Amino acid sequence: MSGQGGVIFTRRASGLVRELSWLDVFIFVVAGPAASGVIYYSVSTAADFPGASLPLAFALGLLIFFPISLLVAINSATMPRSGGLYIAVSRVLGPTLGYLSAWLLFVGYGLSSGVLGYIVVGLIGSGFSTAALSSGVGWLTALGEAMQAPLWQTLGGVLWVVLFWAVAYRGIRHVKHIMRLIFFIPLTGITIAVLWFLFFGGLENVIQSFNDTWGVGAFEQIQSRANALGWKQDVFSLGATIKALIVVIWAYTSITIINYAGGEIKTPKTSMIRGFLLGTTFVGLFYVIIVLAVYRAFGDFVGQYDFLHDNHPDELASIMGGLVQPSVTFYFMSIAKNVWFGLLVAIAIALWFANSILPGFLANSRLAFAMAMDKSFPKALSNVNRRTGSPTTAVHLNAVFCLIGVLIMTLSVDVILSVLTLTVFFVFWPFGLSAMLLPYHKPEIYDRSPVKWELGRLPVMSLLGAFTFICGWFFIYLALRNFSPVIMLTLIAVMMVGMIVYLVQQAKNKREGVDVSKIYSQIPPE
Repeated sequence: MSGQGGVIFTRRASGLVRELSWLDVFIFVVAGPAASGVIYYSVSTAADFPGASLPLAFALGLLIFFPISLLVAINSATMPRSGGLYIAVSRVLGPTLGYLSAWLLFVGYGLSSGVLGYIVVGLIGSGFSTAALSSGVGWLTALGEAMQAPLWQTLGGVLWVVLFWAVAYRGIRHVKHIMRLIFFIPLTGITIAVLWFLFFGGLENVIQSFNDTWGVGAFEQIQSRANALGWKQDVFSLGATIKALIVVIWAYTSITIINYAGGEIKTPKTSMIRGFLLGTTFVGLFYVIIVLAVYRAFGDFVGQYDFLHDNHPDELASIMGGLVQPSVTFYFMSIAKNVWFGLLVAIAIALWFANSILPGFLANSRLAFAMAMDKSFPKALSNVNRRTGSPTTAVHLNAVFCLIGVLIMTLSVDVILSVLTLTVFFVFWPFGLSAMLLPYHKPEIYDRSPVKWELGRLPVMSLLGAFTFICGWFFIYLALRNFSPVIMLTLIAVMMVGMIVYLVQQAKNKREGVDVSKIYSQIPPE
């Protein structure tokens, strides 16, 4: 990768180590998505979308994201470099749009990892509180309340970030082994819960167990109070089901995250496609089964409970002995028979949120590394530790953004979630456009693709790109619906900071006589 002036990129080789197999791609695809979408929002928004079928909505989500994942897999196999979608966008649509997409993504992923660290502490605390209310064990109440307090959630979030910071710093081999270990803890927990819901024995047994946990007649009281206060089960509505896709789309956030570490995948031409397609299929079907199992076990009660929780919390608290947020773990603990068994499974499920932090560390540090290799980010971020194969400075920068994500959760949740949604999903429309144009604008890169299918005379890559382009704008539309002037100003400030860094780097490149066009005319070195 050199021209007349010598090395075009920061050096002739990336220094990263190809360590991950297709199994690791599969694990990251499954572990990366936002667990809150299926564990929390799938049952806590039942009253917000009257007539919606949440299992059907999650099935539609699979139909939306499978083509996108297929395109990302093909792109990653075509350009198996760290930086993923940033490389694709910048090489076809130009460095500025590529950088802006990557900068927003870097901010979104960095803050998200910190947010997850904060949330997982509160979720575990919620499990303790639920167990305390249902069992009357006093010390569980104190522990649950402490873990849900902002101070302890912040401290706990910082500890999660520091833990995964240390793992990411030690290199890709440690990341691989830790992910393989912790992946199966939440997977086992949610599998136990799903089997429990599916084979518990029908609604009569559910009612009996719920009442054994929360008091005689609690199930029936919740039903009658919800009906008396205005809840009613609407007939099925496809329109309402489509509106519920906002929950589903959030649940699929970060499903493509491993593509940003494409430079560390063994045999990427096969591993990316196999891992992505199997992982996406597994996630989609698993989501549908989880939601279907809960609604099959509890039926209309899910909507009735959610209605009271959102609109008449005092009524619900008087029945339950306290206010408990609806979630998959809450419904499992309500029929688990044994409070300690229920709590253990609930904690295992909650660790799904922590499970998503390490993929964020890996992807984001490699994204910063790729931008630095292109000389759009400070050169120091391309430094790689020869012993560990880790881009250490990039790992440290990501950790800073993660810590900010923890701290910002003590402020306005609405602001941070809206900004996260747009920053993470912004990249899909330019990526779709770049994939649509790649066979025509960069045929020399397209020729490297292991998949050159055609439909008629049109490349399948271009057709998938058109689909992703449309979906990208749909994602942005969903995010912007919740924007306020404060949120918009926050996002503008974030974009301005990123563009200032970019302009400073471009000015530096010009002073040093770097021909930026040569950088973006080819993909980075391995």
